[in-house]
Amino acid sequence: MATRRVLVIGVPWSTGELTMAAADAQDLQARLVVADTEAKLRGVENTTSFDRLVVAALDVDSIVDVTRTEHFDAIVSITELTVELAAQVREAKGFGGTSSDTERAVLDKAATRETLRSKGLTEVDHRSATITELADLLDVVQLPAIVKPRSFTGSIGVRLLHDRSDVEAVTRQYDLAKAPAFGRDQITVESFIPGPEVSVEGLVVDGELSLFAITDKINTGSPIFYEVAHVMPSRFTADWEERVRSYLQDVVTALGVVTSPIHAELKLAGDRPEMIEIHTRYGGGRIVDLLQATYPRRAYRDYLAAVLDGVRPEIVEPIAVHGTGFFVGLVDLPLAPPSFDFPHPAAVTAIDFDARRQPPLLEHEGLRLQYWRAGHATFSSPDYQHVWENVLFVRDQVPHTDPSNLSTPSTLSTR
Repeated sequence: MATRRVLVIGVPWSTGELTMAAADAQDLQARLVVADTEAKLRGVENTTSFDRLVVAALDVDSIVDVTRTEHFDAIVSITELTVELAAQVREAKGFGGTSSDTERAVLDKAATRETLRSKGLTEVDHRSATITELADLLDVVQLPAIVKPRSFTGSIGVRLLHDRSDVEAVTRQYDLAKAPAFGRDQITVESFIPGPEVSVEGLVVDGELSLFAITDKINTGSPIFYEVAHVMPSRFTADWEERVRSYLQDVVTALGVVTSPIHAELKLAGDRPEMIEIHTRYGGGRIVDLLQATYPRRAYRDYLAAVLDGVRPEIVEPIAVHGTGFFVGLVDLPLAPPSFDFPHPAAVTAIDFDARRQPPLLEHEGLRLQYWRAGHATFSSPDYQHVWENVLFVRDQVPHTDPSNLSTPSTLSTR
């Protein structure tokens, strides 16, 4: 069989996932071709596992122009930052798949919430504004409430608002001289959702959802809710799997998702799940690695088989409980070496930590980052409790200082 070619739009933040996707493509007699600017491609480790396509700019016209005489069998993105662009390129070159209108609506948390409310799929109230309008917005919002960027990921910019005194802490996360130019000053304020939080991975093929896994999410708690650990499969899987599957099928149908990976974050309360947010890509935070270890499932192979051949994935059972805990630091404080004295050392499978590491990014398009992941530990056991207690041990080492009290323009500009 001749090698098929898959055009990947944009270098992802996690180049490790690009390596995994490239290996999965080879298993399907396909080869990835990554399109991005010369500067971005230069930052990727030299490898022969995928090809590179240099474009003058990462936009539709530049990509279409460069690929005018090239043949590709599929066009995808494996990073949230380019899912809409990949859809636009597919449309320009006559490929099917999830539309750019759908991708744009999913990227916009307020638009997603509005669509779900119109279909009776969420009871969460929400209001949109700019960050400079937040104080006035609280006149019509019932507290406590969650404020978050309309379009971003990784728990960045998320905060629980108890009263007006929290507005200043939220505002300090924004560079108001820069953020508006990128639309990063756009926020949404939502009613707070009680209940335990999980994430869900799956794959939609021709509109039909296959649910891969429900994962327990561990975060820093109020007020930031920064994600610090995951355990797969979730302790709620047996009781909630069918309800989660049915709910998310209704969600992806309402949003118009055709063929895409799905990462959804849900609260489990009452009779059905409640949506926090949804993305048309797999979860970050080593979720793809957890899928491969736990089930085992090669998630990118499933996605590429779907876009190349229309194949729906098989549903498989987990072989053990796995978890990942992140050693987290504050971007404005020196990194404190963690303890490795885990309560269940036999469940530890790997530790990655180097005290010399520095935050790779302090801000993105005017939105200041507060936490960063300096390393991680992975766990495996047939006993859920052993993995759970190990990840809680990692969580309990996260600095308790409210990072919003540290992030100021002066400290960030001198690093």
